[in-house]
Formats: sequence, C-alpha cells, structure tokens
Amino acid sequence: MNDIVLTQSDTALVSVSSDLTVKTWRPHAEDGQLPQTIGLHSDYVKCVATPGPHADWVASGGLDHRICLWDLNRGGQKLRIDVGDEESSAKGSVYALSVRGSILASGGPESIVRVWDPKSGKRITKFVGHTDNIRDILVSQDGDMIMTASSDQTVKVWSMTAGRCMNTLTMHNDSVWSLFSNDPQLSVFYSGDRSGLVAKTDVRGCLDMDEGLCVAVCQEHEGVNKVVCYGDHIWTSTSSSSINRWRDVDMESEVQMPEPPRHHRGSSSISRSKPSPPPQPVSPPIVNGSGQKQIPFESLLRLSNTSIFPALKARDTESTLLNSSASSRKPSEAVHLDLGVAVPIHGLPEETIEGQNGLIKHLLLNDKKRVLTLDTAGEVMMWDLLKVAMRMITLIVLSDHAIVRPNPVIRQASPRRCGSRSQYRRKCCQLVRCRH
Repeated sequence: MNDIVLTQSDTALVSVSSDLTVKTWRPHAEDGQLPQTIGLHSDYVKCVATPGPHADWVASGGLDHRICLWDLNRGGQKLRIDVGDEESSAKGSVYALSVRGSILASGGPESIVRVWDPKSGKRITKFVGHTDNIRDILVSQDGDMIMTASSDQTVKVWSMTAGRCMNTLTMHNDSVWSLFSNDPQLSVFYSGDRSGLVAKTDVRGCLDMDEGLCVAVCQEHEGVNKVVCYGDHIWTSTSSSSINRWRDVDMESEVQMPEPPRHHRGSSSISRSKPSPPPQPVSPPIVNGSGQKQIPFESLLRLSNTSIFPALKARDTESTLLNSSASSRKPSEAVHLDLGVAVPIHGLPEETIEGQNGLIKHLLLNDKKRVLTLDTAGEVMMWDLLKVAMRMITLIVLSDHAIVRPNPVIRQASPRRCGSRSQYRRKCCQLVRCRH
C-alpha cells in the first residue's frame, strides 16, 4: 500500500497499492462490507488525492504514466489523463498528486509540475525548476498557490497567476518527502524529509516567505513518508509499520534568544552537500518566568540561504533580550543572526501505535505448497498454503552463514548449519544471502 486518503465525510478510506488496485474501505458500514476495488492501473499506483472531504471521486496516479479519476459510487472511471502522451514522451510516472477545485497538480521523477483541468483532462500549464523527483504537492484553497516538495532538498512555491516560482525554501538538508497543511492559504505547513526531520513553517503576516518562522519539531529514526497534524498533535509514518504521535509546537510562542556569542557559528548552508547526523533534541520547550512556553533558539531553521533571522523584528521588537544583545547595532542588523545545526524540540513521541512486521522477501518451496518469508524484524516463517498455517523458524546469522532452528514446539532438533540437505534450510540461506 503506497498511499491513502479519507473522503465522503470520513466514512470512506481510499487506498492505492503496488498490486495495481484502487480500493475503498468503509469501516463504519453496518453490513461490514469488504473493501471494494474501484479501479485498476497497469503498473504500481503511487498516490491518491481527493478534491475535498465531501467529494464523490478521487484521483490516482502511478508508474503507468496515467492519472485516473474514479467515481466512489461504483461509477467506475470518470476520466483518464495520459501524462506521457502529452509530449510524445516515454516518461510521465506520477509520484505526487493534489486536487483542489478546478486544479489538479501532478509531479514525478521528471522534476516537472504539471497542472491539469480535472473536468476535461487538458493540461493548463507546467512549472519547471526542480532538479529531482517531486515527492509531494499541496494546492491552496483558491487554487492560485501550489507547493511542491522534492528530492532536491527544496520546497518550492508556485503562483498560477504569475506563472512562475515565487519562493524556494531550503530549510531541509535532505530529500523532502512529505508535506501537510490544513491552512487554506498554506500559510502554516509541515514538511518531513529522508533523514526523519519534521519541520513546521509559519509565514502568516509576512510579506515574503523568507521572513517566516521555521522550527525543527521532531526527529524520526527513518525517512518521513507521511506527516499529518490533527488538533494539538502531529502524526508521522515511516517505512516501519508503527505510527508516532508528537506534541505540536505553538508558533505564537516567544523565541528564546541566545546570549550574545563570542564567535559566530558556521552557517547551516555549508552542510547541505553532506548532511550531518541528527543532533540530540532539546525537549521540552523552555518556560519563561511568566509560565509561557518558549521556542528554543537552537530549534530554529533558516527558510532560505538569503533569509534573515525569522521575523523576530516583527514578532518581538520589544524583547528585552533582543534589545540588550543588539543595543550597539542598527535595528535592521539585529535580526542577522547565524543559525547552527538545528536541534529538534522533540526526540521521542508521546505515543506510538505499534504495527505488525512487514514481509520483505518470500521464496516458494519446490513442493509448491509451502512458502518461506522474511519480515522486517529478521524473522523467517514457513507458511503452509493448503492448511493456511504458519510455522515459526528461528534464523541465526553468524559470520556470514546461517543456522536454522525450527520452533521447538513443532519439532525438537539441534541447530544445523546451512549445509544441511533440508530444503527449507537452503531456502533460508537464500533469504539472507548466505554464501555457504
């Protein structure tokens, strides 16, 4: 399963998968109906999008170079857009989709943002500027602003009215994989990258996005495939089967200014070509004398290489710390402070929903009745396809060779090395690429 979306007033969940299907799930249905396949692609389906919470259709895109619109009321395919055929190109895989009103935006490994009319399927325009795969897209409520995240480590903001890129944000030092915003104008948004960093950006009241405030909220152990905010919490998912919940950051909080440094720290832009290991978190946020939480200075991110210190002049011109540290400077110089490597506010989630271990490899035995599987925890299991039964096998890997121990409840046996004649032992070695 590669993507999911809630629609029809949260009564239906639509999923897309590498099994080529688009399915609807209705967990609250009284008849407990099974998931229904509403559409098929001819290759892996990578993304799905809905125009709104009450819409009766969704759009899906995948590696077959197509964007398909599906009727959720069993009406089948409403429209098909052939992305690759528009310029007689062999390319056109779709990795990201977003729909809002009369705007459907798509992106993929060609680094091109294509904008379509979801009613006619005709292309409205395209934007060129990214240098790597486009991984996620957001569209503002009025359809005039499009925000894209890319593996080129940037977030770009495009204007439909101006027909060009308005801002390039570089607060991430790794591929940006996910975006989320519940703000109609995308003035507050979240972004997650391959290193596991989740950032929150607030540009409300700013004439230019470079003047906004950006904070490193939390640090996952793996790349963030999806980030969602609901209420006072942020939810993240990675390649693991677990989902983490983190406390959100109030961007209206006062920023804790540092003591005047004796030596300026190096600019964070220097480390863009070679990302540094994630620093230790500074959780929880600092509380000032009045009991109000403050945003640690160490958790701030610079939105771009040319941006000044994030809007402190506008937000906190009366700050005692700012005035005391800049009393000998001009007001315009007081905000030009160097930021080092950002330290996420939260290092551990408040809650984790544990998932099952995913299967990553399988081998069918010669009898065509049993299958060996290897999961993300490194456990090897044998499945009997006829009896629909599973037998646990303990696999120990030592010095590049495997020792296989059947479950003692099923069979009492001493561990044997991979040179055994037993078929499943040889297959186990294939799963872990044993060289013996």
